[in-house]
Amino acid sequence: MAVTAKARGRGGAGGIAGALRRLRGYVLRPARPVLPLYVPERSGLAMIGRRGGLLLGVMFLAMVYGLLVAILPAQLLIPAAAPLAVLALLVIWALPEAKRVPTDLLIRSYLLFMILDILWPNYLSVAVGGLPWISFRRLFGVTTSLLLLICYSMSRDFRKDISDIFRASPLLARFMLAFLAIQAIASIASTSPASTIGRFINISITITPFFFATLWILGKEQRPLVWWLRTFMLCAFVLLTIGVFEFRAEHILWADHIPSFLKVNDDRIAKVFIPQYRDHYRVVTVFSTPLSWGEFIALAAPFALHFLANARSLKAILLCLALDVLFMVSGYFSGARLSIVGIIVAHAAYLLLWALRRWRTERGGLVGVATTMLYPALAVVLALMIMFVPAVHNRVLGGGSAQMSNDGRTEQLKLGIPAIAKRPLFGYGPGEGAGAVGWRSADGFLSIDSGFLSTAADYGVLGFIAYFGAILLMAYQLAMVGLRAAVPRYPIHLALAVSFVVLLSTKSVLSQIDNEQVVYMLLGLGFALLYRSKIETSVPSQSRGAAQGMVSAGAYN
Repeated sequence: MAVTAKARGRGGAGGIAGALRRLRGYVLRPARPVLPLYVPERSGLAMIGRRGGLLLGVMFLAMVYGLLVAILPAQLLIPAAAPLAVLALLVIWALPEAKRVPTDLLIRSYLLFMILDILWPNYLSVAVGGLPWISFRRLFGVTTSLLLLICYSMSRDFRKDISDIFRASPLLARFMLAFLAIQAIASIASTSPASTIGRFINISITITPFFFATLWILGKEQRPLVWWLRTFMLCAFVLLTIGVFEFRAEHILWADHIPSFLKVNDDRIAKVFIPQYRDHYRVVTVFSTPLSWGEFIALAAPFALHFLANARSLKAILLCLALDVLFMVSGYFSGARLSIVGIIVAHAAYLLLWALRRWRTERGGLVGVATTMLYPALAVVLALMIMFVPAVHNRVLGGGSAQMSNDGRTEQLKLGIPAIAKRPLFGYGPGEGAGAVGWRSADGFLSIDSGFLSTAADYGVLGFIAYFGAILLMAYQLAMVGLRAAVPRYPIHLALAVSFVVLLSTKSVLSQIDNEQVVYMLLGLGFALLYRSKIETSVPSQSRGAAQGMVSAGAYN
């Protein structure tokens, strides 16, 4: 036993000494050629120096970034993080091709992103210890954007799907992609790149993903259209219900119940909780102003008309009528003229498309023909009411307490045209148009009311043409496809086309981008519908009936 222990001790000592000799030999060995066709292997000291230098460099960069987070103001953290973002994009770009990519996770992230964007107040953000606000919209926007980029980088099929959907409407795709490119150019070539690049990054992670994700998910039928439509309308109904209770309470319902970690100390956010009145309390729900809430109501109203036009039972018709009335009442609660005008435009435009569609599909019927023929007379009656009935005139064209808004927009237009003429191509960059125009509201804030004017000032004439050209062309193509579609009932194309017409009416008097995520979702939905329609028209006649039956089960319920 003693001999064994002694031998073990010598073996242990010899093992340590042997390890030290091997380490010394590795460190002090000279460079030697391994194969004549390859470069000589570096010496041990060179290898240790390179790896140690890399480790020290990473530690130094980590220390520098920690110091920057501690001393820099929040607005300068984005430029400091740019190298890390570029490195992450390079890593995603270099990912290898894979048969399976996280598309299911992308769909779940998109759904959560969509619900949070519509239902969660963006001014309720996590504020911890002086760090930048952690917005839930931005957090899930980053997640969805990364998943989109990973799927696009790793899957040839995913890239082909996106390309196929764009090819279904080539001119429309050029308009939309041109606007996205102009956004980037205008941000870099702006008068204040330090500010505009940060805004562009925010747009890219909280708004742009809605367009591409909606386009792919619905275009490639990863989820049926009825899934998206019911989710969207359910969220809208929740907001309508909140609006009714808020109108009765005359304040934001959760104003006195916000946890401390969600409170952000900012004067602009404090203004959101100040009740606004114009003849009555103005509802805001989860938005920052009653105007944005009114715009959302107007954009969603055509889909309520879609459900009403496709209802068949008496119970369904009554429920859809009640929903339509709730939209109109909510527009009144917002106190926003753009909401009232948008709802009027939605009903007038949808009635025209409904009549034309019915005339086309029911050759022997008189309802479609009579409605189409009487439509000009109905339009004249509506115009006369707007012009000569004071209550309607003031709510549509303005007057009384709303006249100041009209005067302000006139002054902004006079100041805006010369400002745009100074930088006509790419404008002043995202969010810088108001400063270039130079009009201030009564409380001293820089402001632009018209979305047309703000788009031209921010992105120039090229951006204006690309953005509103895409909206106009989308509305036209959807209306034509919806009128000609050989399917039963009234396709969703008509309601979406009307929603874009409503958007043009609201953008004429509103420049706020609270609903821009919804607009990008609708644009993605439009591309998906046009792509699906092109596929259905290319189906051979013997199988077209089955394809139409599948579409009717989803898009027309």
